[in-house]
Amino acid sequence: MIELREVSKLFGREHAVDGISLTVASGELCVLVGTSGCGKSTTLRMINRLIEHSAGQILIDGQQIRSFNGQVLRRRMGYAIQSTGLFPHWSVARNIGLVPRLLKWTPARIEERVTELMELLGLEPATFADKMPAQLSGGQAQRVGVARALAADPDILLMDEPFGALDPITRETLQDELLRLQSRLRKTIVFVTHDMDEALKLADRIVVMNQGRIVQQGTPQTLLHEPADEFVESLLGGADRGLKQAGLTRVATLMQPLDPAQAKAKADLPTVGVDDSLRLALSLMLWHRCESLMVTSEDGQPVGTLAFHDLLRTAP
Repeated sequence: MIELREVSKLFGREHAVDGISLTVASGELCVLVGTSGCGKSTTLRMINRLIEHSAGQILIDGQQIRSFNGQVLRRRMGYAIQSTGLFPHWSVARNIGLVPRLLKWTPARIEERVTELMELLGLEPATFADKMPAQLSGGQAQRVGVARALAADPDILLMDEPFGALDPITRETLQDELLRLQSRLRKTIVFVTHDMDEALKLADRIVVMNQGRIVQQGTPQTLLHEPADEFVESLLGGADRGLKQAGLTRVATLMQPLDPAQAKAKADLPTVGVDDSLRLALSLMLWHRCESLMVTSEDGQPVGTLAFHDLLRTAP
Protein backbone atom coordinates (compact mmCIF):
# COMPACT_ATOMS: atom_id res chain seq x y z
CA MET A 1 0.00 0.00 0.00
CA ILE A 2 2.84 2.42 0.90
CA GLU A 3 6.41 2.15 -0.36
CA LEU A 4 9.39 4.42 0.27
CA ARG A 5 12.47 3.86 -1.89
CA GLU A 6 15.73 5.51 -0.77
CA VAL A 7 13.81 8.56 0.42
CA SER A 8 15.66 11.58 1.82
CA LYS A 9 14.64 14.99 3.10
CA LEU A 10 17.10 17.85 3.43
CA PHE A 11 16.53 21.13 5.24
CA GLY A 12 19.35 23.22 3.92
CA ARG A 13 22.35 20.91 4.12
CA GLU A 14 21.00 18.86 7.01
CA HIS A 15 19.43 15.43 6.43
CA ALA A 16 16.21 15.10 8.43
CA VAL A 17 15.64 11.78 6.67
CA ASP A 18 18.55 9.99 5.03
CA GLY A 19 17.90 7.39 2.33
CA ILE A 20 15.26 5.24 4.02
CA SER A 21 13.40 2.37 2.35
CA LEU A 22 10.18 1.04 3.83
CA THR A 23 7.16 -0.95 2.70
CA VAL A 24 3.87 -0.88 4.62
CA ALA A 25 1.47 -3.66 3.64
CA SER A 26 -2.26 -3.19 3.20
CA GLY A 27 -4.05 -3.51 6.55
CA GLU A 28 -0.83 -3.22 8.57
CA LEU A 29 -0.40 -1.00 11.62
CA CYS A 30 3.19 0.21 11.30
CA VAL A 31 4.65 2.32 14.12
CA LEU A 32 7.59 4.69 13.60
CA VAL A 33 9.41 5.20 16.88
CA GLY A 34 12.54 6.98 18.01
CA THR A 35 13.83 9.94 19.98
CA SER A 36 12.91 13.55 19.19
CA GLY A 37 14.40 14.76 15.92
CA CYS A 38 14.99 11.27 14.49
CA GLY A 39 12.90 11.98 11.37
CA LYS A 40 9.77 9.97 12.13
CA SER A 41 7.26 12.85 11.85
CA THR A 42 9.02 14.18 8.75
CA THR A 43 8.70 10.71 7.20
CA LEU A 44 4.98 10.64 7.98
CA ARG A 45 4.37 14.08 6.48
CA MET A 46 6.23 13.18 3.30
CA ILE A 47 3.74 10.35 2.68
CA ASN A 48 0.84 12.80 2.27
CA ARG A 49 3.04 15.55 0.80
CA LEU A 50 2.64 17.99 3.67
CA ILE A 51 6.43 17.97 3.27
CA GLU A 52 7.95 17.25 -0.14
CA HIS A 53 10.73 14.66 -0.21
CA SER A 54 14.11 15.74 -1.58
CA ALA A 55 15.19 12.45 -3.15
CA GLY A 56 13.93 8.93 -3.75
CA GLN A 57 10.42 7.72 -4.50
CA ILE A 58 7.25 7.39 -2.46
CA LEU A 59 4.48 5.23 -3.92
CA ILE A 60 0.89 4.69 -2.85
CA ASP A 61 -0.67 1.52 -4.24
CA GLY A 62 2.06 1.42 -6.90
CA GLN A 63 1.74 5.03 -8.03
CA GLN A 64 4.25 7.78 -7.25
CA ILE A 65 2.69 10.39 -4.96
CA ARG A 66 3.89 13.25 -7.18
CA SER A 67 1.59 11.96 -9.90
CA PHE A 68 -1.33 13.13 -7.71
CA ASN A 69 -2.47 16.64 -6.92
CA GLY A 70 -1.40 17.25 -3.30
CA GLN A 71 -4.89 18.13 -2.06
CA VAL A 72 -6.45 15.15 -3.83
CA LEU A 73 -3.80 12.88 -2.30
CA ARG A 74 -4.44 14.17 1.21
CA ARG A 75 -8.18 13.66 0.86
CA ARG A 76 -7.47 10.00 0.16
CA MET A 77 -5.71 9.65 3.52
CA GLY A 78 -6.88 10.17 7.07
CA TYR A 79 -4.60 12.35 9.18
CA ALA A 80 -4.76 12.61 12.98
CA ILE A 81 -2.35 14.70 15.04
CA GLN A 82 -1.62 15.40 18.69
CA SER A 83 -3.31 18.81 18.75
CA THR A 84 -6.39 17.36 16.94
CA GLY A 85 -6.49 20.35 14.56
CA LEU A 86 -10.22 20.82 15.10
CA PHE A 87 -11.74 24.08 13.88
CA PRO A 88 -12.69 25.84 17.15
CA HIS A 89 -15.80 27.60 15.79
CA TRP A 90 -17.24 24.49 14.13
CA SER A 91 -19.40 21.93 15.90
CA VAL A 92 -18.22 18.36 16.40
CA ALA A 93 -20.46 17.12 13.58
CA ARG A 94 -19.22 19.80 11.17
CA ASN A 95 -15.59 19.05 12.03
CA ILE A 96 -16.06 15.33 11.37
CA GLY A 97 -17.82 15.99 8.07
CA LEU A 98 -15.07 18.23 6.66
CA VAL A 99 -13.49 15.88 4.10
CA PRO A 100 -16.78 14.36 2.87
CA ARG A 101 -18.02 17.92 2.20
CA LEU A 102 -14.84 18.67 0.23
CA LEU A 103 -15.49 15.48 -1.74
CA LYS A 104 -19.02 16.71 -2.56
CA TRP A 105 -20.92 14.00 -0.69
CA THR A 106 -24.65 14.62 -0.34
CA PRO A 107 -25.80 16.13 2.99
CA ALA A 108 -27.74 12.97 3.83
CA ARG A 109 -24.71 10.75 3.23
CA ILE A 110 -22.50 13.06 5.31
CA GLU A 111 -24.99 13.06 8.20
CA GLU A 112 -25.22 9.27 8.10
CA ARG A 113 -21.43 8.88 8.09
CA VAL A 114 -20.90 11.38 10.92
CA THR A 115 -23.49 9.61 13.07
CA GLU A 116 -21.94 6.22 12.30
CA LEU A 117 -18.45 7.37 13.31
CA MET A 118 -19.58 9.12 16.48
CA GLU A 119 -21.33 5.96 17.61
CA LEU A 120 -18.30 3.87 16.66
CA LEU A 121 -16.03 6.05 18.80
CA GLY A 122 -18.31 6.27 21.80
CA LEU A 123 -19.56 9.82 21.21
CA GLU A 124 -23.34 9.86 21.61
CA PRO A 125 -24.57 11.98 18.65
CA ALA A 126 -27.45 13.55 20.60
CA THR A 127 -24.98 14.72 23.25
CA PHE A 128 -21.91 15.65 21.24
CA ALA A 129 -22.91 16.51 17.64
CA ASP A 130 -23.60 20.19 18.37
CA LYS A 131 -20.86 20.73 20.94
CA MET A 132 -17.88 22.97 20.18
CA PRO A 133 -14.29 21.71 20.60
CA ALA A 134 -13.79 23.92 23.68
CA GLN A 135 -16.57 22.01 25.43
CA LEU A 136 -14.80 18.65 25.02
CA SER A 137 -12.30 16.88 27.26
CA GLY A 138 -8.90 16.03 25.77
CA GLY A 139 -9.93 12.43 25.18
CA GLN A 140 -13.23 13.42 23.57
CA ALA A 141 -11.49 15.92 21.26
CA GLN A 142 -8.99 13.25 20.23
CA ARG A 143 -11.85 10.87 19.40
CA VAL A 144 -13.36 13.58 17.20
CA GLY A 145 -9.97 13.99 15.51
CA VAL A 146 -9.82 10.26 14.77
CA ALA A 147 -13.43 10.29 13.55
CA ARG A 148 -12.61 13.14 11.17
CA ALA A 149 -9.58 11.22 9.88
CA LEU A 150 -11.84 8.22 9.15
CA ALA A 151 -14.78 10.22 7.76
CA ALA A 152 -14.17 9.64 4.04
CA ASP A 153 -13.35 5.96 4.68
CA PRO A 154 -9.70 6.27 3.55
CA ASP A 155 -7.58 3.19 2.98
CA ILE A 156 -4.61 4.89 4.69
CA LEU A 157 -4.55 6.55 8.11
CA LEU A 158 -1.55 8.63 9.21
CA MET A 159 -1.32 9.36 12.94
CA ASP A 160 1.32 11.68 14.43
CA GLU A 161 1.57 11.34 18.23
CA PRO A 162 -2.25 11.40 18.39
CA PHE A 163 -2.45 10.45 22.08
CA GLY A 164 0.74 12.15 23.26
CA ALA A 165 -0.90 15.02 25.17
CA LEU A 166 -3.41 12.87 27.07
CA ASP A 167 -3.31 11.62 30.65
CA PRO A 168 -2.21 7.97 31.06
CA ILE A 169 -5.71 6.57 31.69
CA THR A 170 -7.31 8.33 28.72
CA ARG A 171 -4.32 7.45 26.56
CA GLU A 172 -4.62 3.76 27.36
CA THR A 173 -8.37 3.86 26.70
CA LEU A 174 -7.85 5.39 23.25
CA GLN A 175 -5.07 2.93 22.44
CA ASP A 176 -7.52 0.12 23.20
CA GLU A 177 -10.13 1.90 21.07
CA LEU A 178 -7.71 2.13 18.15
CA LEU A 179 -6.90 -1.58 18.37
CA ARG A 180 -10.62 -2.38 18.46
CA LEU A 181 -11.25 -0.20 15.42
CA GLN A 182 -8.31 -1.69 13.55
CA SER A 183 -9.50 -5.25 14.17
CA ARG A 184 -12.78 -4.25 12.54
CA LEU A 185 -11.70 -1.82 9.79
CA ARG A 186 -8.22 -3.14 8.81
CA LYS A 187 -6.90 0.22 7.64
CA THR A 188 -3.29 0.71 6.59
CA ILE A 189 -1.98 2.82 9.48
CA VAL A 190 1.34 4.60 9.93
CA PHE A 191 1.57 5.74 13.55
CA VAL A 192 4.31 7.96 14.97
CA THR A 193 5.25 7.90 18.66
CA HIS A 194 8.26 8.40 20.90
CA ASP A 195 6.76 6.03 23.50
CA MET A 196 8.08 2.50 23.09
CA ASP A 197 5.39 1.02 25.35
CA GLU A 198 2.76 2.50 23.02
CA ALA A 199 4.62 1.14 20.00
CA LEU A 200 4.84 -2.36 21.48
CA LYS A 201 1.15 -2.36 22.34
CA LEU A 202 -0.16 -1.13 18.99
CA ALA A 203 2.20 -2.26 16.26
CA ASP A 204 2.09 -5.14 13.85
CA ARG A 205 5.56 -3.90 12.93
CA ILE A 206 7.85 -1.36 14.59
CA VAL A 207 10.30 0.79 12.62
CA VAL A 208 13.03 2.28 14.84
CA MET A 209 14.60 5.48 13.53
CA ASN A 210 17.73 7.29 14.67
CA GLN A 211 19.31 10.37 13.11
CA GLY A 212 17.16 10.16 10.00
CA ARG A 213 17.79 6.49 9.30
CA ILE A 214 16.02 3.21 9.97
CA VAL A 215 18.15 1.18 12.35
CA GLN A 216 15.79 -1.78 12.78
CA GLN A 217 12.31 -2.92 11.88
CA GLY A 218 10.32 -6.00 12.81
CA THR A 219 7.54 -7.32 15.02
CA PRO A 220 7.49 -6.27 18.67
CA GLN A 221 8.63 -9.77 19.64
CA THR A 222 11.56 -9.62 17.19
CA LEU A 223 12.81 -6.31 18.56
CA LEU A 224 12.53 -7.46 22.17
CA HIS A 225 14.40 -10.70 21.53
CA GLU A 226 16.92 -9.45 18.97
CA PRO A 227 17.63 -5.71 19.29
CA ALA A 228 20.00 -4.67 16.49
CA ASP A 229 22.27 -2.50 18.62
CA GLU A 230 22.65 -0.69 21.95
CA PHE A 231 20.44 2.18 20.80
CA VAL A 232 17.48 -0.11 20.09
CA GLU A 233 18.11 -2.02 23.31
CA SER A 234 18.13 1.21 25.35
CA LEU A 235 14.96 2.40 23.61
CA LEU A 236 13.32 -0.87 24.62
CA GLY A 237 14.26 -0.29 28.23
CA GLY A 238 17.46 -2.34 28.54
CA ALA A 239 17.05 -4.71 31.49
CA ASP A 240 13.33 -3.85 31.58
CA ARG A 241 12.79 -5.81 28.36
CA GLY A 242 11.59 -8.85 30.33
CA LEU A 243 8.64 -6.88 31.71
CA LYS A 244 7.85 -5.46 28.28
CA GLN A 245 7.86 -9.01 26.90
CA ALA A 246 5.48 -10.03 29.70
CA GLY A 247 3.24 -7.15 28.69
CA LEU A 248 2.84 -8.65 25.21
CA THR A 249 2.06 -12.19 26.35
CA ARG A 250 -1.47 -13.21 27.37
CA VAL A 251 -2.24 -15.20 30.50
CA ALA A 252 -4.01 -17.82 28.37
CA THR A 253 -0.68 -18.91 26.84
CA LEU A 254 0.78 -20.12 30.16
CA MET A 255 -2.15 -20.89 32.45
CA GLN A 256 -2.88 -24.41 33.64
CA PRO A 257 -6.40 -25.84 33.13
CA LEU A 258 -8.45 -25.81 36.32
CA ASP A 259 -8.51 -29.12 38.17
CA PRO A 260 -12.13 -29.57 39.32
CA ALA A 261 -10.93 -31.46 42.37
CA GLN A 262 -8.90 -28.44 43.49
CA ALA A 263 -11.38 -25.74 42.46
CA LYS A 264 -12.78 -25.20 45.97
CA ALA A 265 -9.33 -24.98 47.52
CA LYS A 266 -8.32 -22.29 45.02
CA ALA A 267 -11.57 -20.30 45.15
CA ASP A 268 -10.06 -17.56 47.35
CA LEU A 269 -7.14 -16.82 45.03
CA PRO A 270 -6.94 -13.35 43.44
CA THR A 271 -8.19 -13.47 39.85
CA VAL A 272 -6.78 -12.48 36.48
CA GLY A 273 -8.46 -12.65 33.07
CA VAL A 274 -7.41 -15.01 30.27
CA ASP A 275 -6.75 -12.02 27.99
CA ASP A 276 -4.79 -10.04 30.57
CA SER A 277 -1.02 -9.76 30.22
CA LEU A 278 1.56 -11.71 32.18
CA ARG A 279 2.86 -8.35 33.34
CA LEU A 280 -0.46 -7.66 35.06
CA ALA A 281 -0.45 -11.18 36.51
CA LEU A 282 3.01 -10.63 38.00
CA SER A 283 1.89 -7.30 39.43
CA LEU A 284 -1.11 -8.97 41.09
CA MET A 285 1.12 -11.65 42.60
CA LEU A 286 3.44 -9.02 44.05
CA TRP A 287 0.55 -6.89 45.32
CA HIS A 288 -1.30 -9.79 46.96
CA ARG A 289 1.93 -11.53 48.02
CA CYS A 290 0.81 -14.80 46.54
CA GLU A 291 2.32 -17.32 44.14
CA SER A 292 -0.85 -18.33 42.27
CA LEU A 293 -3.84 -16.68 40.62
CA MET A 294 -7.22 -17.94 39.50
CA VAL A 295 -7.75 -17.36 35.79
CA THR A 296 -11.25 -16.39 34.69
CA SER A 297 -12.96 -16.30 31.29
CA GLU A 298 -14.56 -13.21 29.76
CA ASP A 299 -17.81 -14.00 31.57
CA GLY A 300 -16.01 -14.37 34.91
CA GLN A 301 -16.01 -18.17 35.15
CA PRO A 302 -12.89 -19.91 36.60
CA VAL A 303 -11.06 -21.72 33.81
CA GLY A 304 -7.52 -22.20 35.08
CA THR A 305 -4.71 -21.19 37.37
CA LEU A 306 -1.42 -19.35 36.87
CA ALA A 307 1.49 -19.92 39.24
CA PHE A 308 4.67 -17.88 39.55
CA HIS A 309 6.75 -20.76 38.20
CA ASP A 310 4.51 -20.77 35.10
CA LEU A 311 5.76 -17.26 34.32
CA LEU A 312 9.31 -18.60 34.01
CA ARG A 313 8.35 -21.02 31.25
CA THR A 314 8.76 -20.03 27.63
CA ALA A 315 5.45 -19.08 26.08
CA PRO A 316 4.44 -21.17 23.06
